[in-house]
Amino acid sequence: MKKIIILLISVFAFAITTLKPYKFYRYSYYISKVAYNKDYLIIGLENGKILINNFKTNKNITKIILPKITNAMGDLISMPIYSLDISPNGKNLMIMVEGENAIRKIFIYNFKTKKMRLIYTTKRLLMKARYTNKNNIFLGLLGDEIELLNIKNKKIAYKKQIGYYVFSTYALNKTRTKAVIGDESGVAKVVDIKNGKKLFDLKGYNKNQTISLDFVKNYIINGSSDKRLAIYNTISKTSILTLTAKFLPYAVAISPNLKEFAFQYDQNNDIMVKTINNQPLFLLKGHSMPLINIRFLNNNKIISYSAGEIIIWKLK
Repeated sequence: MKKIIILLISVFAFAITTLKPYKFYRYSYYISKVAYNKDYLIIGLENGKILINNFKTNKNITKIILPKITNAMGDLISMPIYSLDISPNGKNLMIMVEGENAIRKIFIYNFKTKKMRLIYTTKRLLMKARYTNKNNIFLGLLGDEIELLNIKNKKIAYKKQIGYYVFSTYALNKTRTKAVIGDESGVAKVVDIKNGKKLFDLKGYNKNQTISLDFVKNYIINGSSDKRLAIYNTISKTSILTLTAKFLPYAVAISPNLKEFAFQYDQNNDIMVKTINNQPLFLLKGHSMPLINIRFLNNNKIISYSAGEIIIWKLK
């Protein structure tokens, strides 16, 4: 009898709470990229429009309409949006797109003047771009390379070959001083953004292509295409948690206090939130399509988006 009581207490102590969206936003075209801070929620759509909305109300402040380009068939199409990011000082929006002939272009849009200027053009296959400070943009390239672009002089400060696979994605830490790079190998590579030097690899559990990353304080979570998730401690350089997901972990996130993590849980596009000790807490149900990204806004709120919708979750 005592054993049954103990078992029941254990089950109830870690019962999963199913949550519905706290805020739900759907758009008339598919979502390509999203960026946000305390003031803005910015949505890049596949029709070439970038909506600049109030983060709290989601009411539209203004919109950017990107110029059309001609594809190989001679048809006019919308520019693919590869990256959106708000500068750390909150004054500018960085927009990386693909122009004609697969040329990458980086624009800077000023929120106050509502003017956009082209700062960089290259034939190199840039895949992801993020501000590291108001003067520099960190670039990830298809060939497993990284570069640092200086906005003022429009020159590349360094070029580094990080691996020899195909680049997948990267994540920056909060101070934007370090990045973790993911590629087809499944190995997470941590680099110093200032000089591009690779500091160390985090490996052992993820064997296939990295498809999602997050970097919070001294924790990194790596989700790979073999459905494996690993949380690594960057101080000890070892995994503190490993698990196999039910479905491809297209998006992962760690809470600011390092007590919880979240990931795409199943083929229904549900999100599971667990403790760092792997105990399930919440199942978030509401997405209609596979996730593109998840992030903790704080310890009690999560933002997630797919091609179909943006959802804010309130953890109770």
